[in-house]
Amino acid sequence: MMRRRRLVHSPLHHARFLQPRLPAFWLYVVVVAVTGIVAIGEQNLFREMSPGGWLLSWGLVILYAAPVAVLVYLLDLYEREPIPLLIAAFVWGAVAATTLSAIGNAGWGVVVARIGGPEFAARWTAALTAPFVEEILKGLGVVLIVLIARDEVDDVMDGFVYGALCGLGFAVLEDVFYFIAVFGGDLGGVLEGFFVRVIASGLYSHVLYTGLVGMAVGTVITRRDSRPRHERLGPAALLAGAAVLGHFLWNSPILELFPAHPWEGGEWFLIPLATAVKGLPLLLFVVLAVRLAHARERRWLRTALMSEVEQDAVTPAELSILERPGERRRSRRAMRDKAGDRASGVLGRLQREQVNLAMVRSRVASEDDPALHRQRALCRSLRDALEAIPGAGSAAVGSRPVPTDR
Repeated sequence: MMRRRRLVHSPLHHARFLQPRLPAFWLYVVVVAVTGIVAIGEQNLFREMSPGGWLLSWGLVILYAAPVAVLVYLLDLYEREPIPLLIAAFVWGAVAATTLSAIGNAGWGVVVARIGGPEFAARWTAALTAPFVEEILKGLGVVLIVLIARDEVDDVMDGFVYGALCGLGFAVLEDVFYFIAVFGGDLGGVLEGFFVRVIASGLYSHVLYTGLVGMAVGTVITRRDSRPRHERLGPAALLAGAAVLGHFLWNSPILELFPAHPWEGGEWFLIPLATAVKGLPLLLFVVLAVRLAHARERRWLRTALMSEVEQDAVTPAELSILERPGERRRSRRAMRDKAGDRASGVLGRLQREQVNLAMVRSRVASEDDPALHRQRALCRSLRDALEAIPGAGSAAVGSRPVPTDR
């Protein structure tokens, strides 16, 4: 009879956002609290100006932001980030970065006007100020998340997720501002603003810019790159530079194909074309960067777990499935069909803990580290628990190697 091992707890724990012993936490709290007063005052002003338009604006941006947030969350294929930290990144972008950027853009706008004159400033101020001011301030939010929860940002893709959520927060508040203050705030104005800024432009927004900035931060601090940190500065500068360049092109009069306002008839169809000309190159760059980051994560997972095959913590077939998120989902569905929901749940936890095992290997310095032994034991105990469920043993994928670490 197979001996069942006692389930143990994973040594990995998601870092908490509430870290009162860390100066970075208090810097985050103070800045968000102070800028939050300004942001709330602005929203209250918009509500008084156009109650119906303000409510409609928030309803529309939520319809846009919710699926984008879910998509960004799911882009991290192997270890999903803690929700409180993701909310913190979103709030920084929505509250702190927007408020501070308004101040910074206004100040640098005066400088541009004094140097270039009124006509030059009218055409170029947004391009010469916002890309630098806003990306620095949004990027600071990603840096603070790293300082608050260093163990949660392991690689480039983690940086993208936090940066994109910070950018999404910024885009939401900025859109509401434009719907009310620029497009008039009435029903027609809000819908017009939604078409221009979300339907026609939503694919090319701050989510991309700050996602790249977050990737730059992740490149510098990653534990999965053996190169010295100074050798990572070049790729990081390329990512951040692409974000600033894309933002600059979007705000500049270069390749400006927008028809003159007010728009009539077929001119409405020119707006998505105009936004694509400016934004599509950066979108394609981000798609390529994310695909490369995913490939990098897959290589890391395979490298980290190959030696664990001999330790009975993962089988070759399990490793093959772990590398592909779609296969992980299909294996759980197949287990549910053959052995029920409980077996599918245990298999899902086994897969998560095997990924955690790869992360433990990346963090420990020795093969004899107790955390590594505990994580191996947890993976084995979960497999034993799975095989003890009627019907699950025959549905499990892969043969078990001879164990060597007990």
